[in-house]
Amino acid sequence: MTVKSTLAQHATDGHAIGQQPITLLAAPSDPLIRLKNARVVAARTQQSLLEIDELALFPGERIVVTGPSGSGKSLLLATLTGRWAAGLAFTGTRTANFTRIGFIPQRGLDALHPLLPLGRQLRKVTGKNAGQVHEALNAVGLTDPALSQRRPAELSGGQAQRAAVALAVLSDAPLILADEPTSALDHESRDQTLALLDRVITARQTLVVVTHDPAVATALATRRLALESGKICQLAGPTMERARP
Repeated sequence: MTVKSTLAQHATDGHAIGQQPITLLAAPSDPLIRLKNARVVAARTQQSLLEIDELALFPGERIVVTGPSGSGKSLLLATLTGRWAAGLAFTGTRTANFTRIGFIPQRGLDALHPLLPLGRQLRKVTGKNAGQVHEALNAVGLTDPALSQRRPAELSGGQAQRAAVALAVLSDAPLILADEPTSALDHESRDQTLALLDRVITARQTLVVVTHDPAVATALATRRLALESGKICQLAGPTMERARP
């Protein structure tokens, strides 16, 4: 059965604040998520913060979103999740074919519980067994068994970022969002993290990366989007030629 509910339909005044009920789609050929006539405004002043006429993301895509500070990149990520900060109102349609989202923050430490050893918390959060966690840690280059016994504060910045990628992979989420995942890394760690994302995110998953770094688009993008003053446009260029995995 197809269940369809949009935030605008549930809001008595045509606006809603907070989390939007997810629209579930049945057909596998449908986009993973589609936004149509999507608007996010400041609820108090009605100032427009994000305007998207239509955007569809498909399984296997690697979308890199660029734009200056304040252009709406983080707000776009929030809209893809269906969750907005207090004081923001959404209208339009958000139709999603998933119930789980993986998230990779700017700092890997922000994705991890500060007091739990790494291996234990990955098992607890994702429900995976020790063997599956060990395999995921190996896949992201954390091959030393001692690392799984360490608390996040005992990891380097690069190791914590790899652990955050492992957490996202273990979630089995169809949509993985990454908010400036390389901004806190040096160039060597950045390049390693980009290669890692390209390798461990599967062809069934969609990756959306927000960044200021053009090297990220060169390394990952099958499609590149730019935001300017809350409006989104698709850019032509070499990144568009990169085939979907």
